[in-house]
This record gives sequence, structure tokens and C-alpha cells, in this order.
Amino acid sequence: MRSTRRPKIRKSITPSQFRNFIFGGRSVFTLENKGTGSYITFKIREIKKKGKVVPNQFAVNMKSLGDNDSGYSMLGFLDIEKPYFKAWGHVDRNHVGYKTLYWLLRNLESLENFGDLVIYHEGACCKCSMPLTTPESIDKGIGPVCLDRMLSGSINTLKDLNLWNDSLSYDDNIRAALKVDPTVWSKVHVPDYIKIEDDNKGHRLLGRLGIL
Repeated sequence: MRSTRRPKIRKSITPSQFRNFIFGGRSVFTLENKGTGSYITFKIREIKKKGKVVPNQFAVNMKSLGDNDSGYSMLGFLDIEKPYFKAWGHVDRNHVGYKTLYWLLRNLESLENFGDLVIYHEGACCKCSMPLTTPESIDKGIGPVCLDRMLSGSINTLKDLNLWNDSLSYDDNIRAALKVDPTVWSKVHVPDYIKIEDDNKGHRLLGRLGIL
């Protein structure tokens, strides 16, 4: 019987979109170096213990050009709050996946400066991994239901931090919160155009402290 499963649609995304995408919880993305013609695909999945998500902790897998899905190999475990990366097994600092991940995280806030870099999502929502179907969802890399949940979670986070003002719009609350605490950048959904337009950009914890 022929499968009726809808095929996934690979789509390039901007660095600002990617910064919201990468730690969505079930992100799969490919980096292309146009200068060398090389590709590397990562899965960054949230870690669960006893059925509950462990905040800020992720398992990282990768595969290189030419591998099929069974070709993914485990790289290690990432904690974006501490921050640190613990390599898995025999993975060392010379491993192509390790070096690429290291570079990616150290340059997460300045990826716009690398003209040969193209970032693709693999047609699946970064939160639930279901195939994306609408043009808007494909453009952003996240489905509408998951996006609504992400926005609700961001509002609750700002309220917990006493950085939410009911009289302001979501966007204005984000701008105000970033001025008070730049590390909020790593905890909430920040609209793409705020990243592009604001002169005084916040920086994620990874960018402020460095990682690895």
C-alpha cells in the first residue's frame, strides 16, 4: 500500500527565525556551507525524565551529507542555562559535529555575518515535529498551535519574572523586558523584526557567557 503521509518540505530560514527555532524542543535543521558544498544536519531534542520536560536540557544528534535517517549519531547533552555541553562516548573536540556545534553556539547571535551559511528546517515543527502544511508555518518552522503555546509560555515567563505589563502589547513587553534583563532573550519568543530593528539587542545567555 502506498503511504499517504504528507512529505516534509525543506525550507531555508533566516538567522533570526533560527534563533527561535533551534531550542523549540524537537528541532531538526541542516546547515549548508555554500563555499565548500558541505551539509550537516542536527536534531536537538528536549530531555524528558519521568514524562516531564527537563528545562533547558537537550540531547544533540547529527548526520552528515549522504547519510539516511538511521545515520544519525549521538553527539552529547546540552544545557543552555549553565551553560555546558557534555560529549557522548568517543566524541571529542575534533569530531566534525562537535566542532560545528561549538561554532554554531558561539556565533548564534551573529550568523547574519556568514554569507556562505544557509540554514534549513526539514519541514517539521520545532516543537512537536509534525509536518508543517501552511505557508506561514513553513516560513517560520513552527505550527500555529505550537506557536500559540509558545507565546502563552513566554507571557507566563515574563509574569514570573515580574516583567509583564498588562497595559502593553506583547511586542512592547518583550522590548521592555530585554532592556531590563538581556538574558530574557533565551527564555521567551522574540519576534523576528524586533531582532532586526532594535539597535540595543539583547543577547542570549549562550552569547553572553560563551559555551564549551
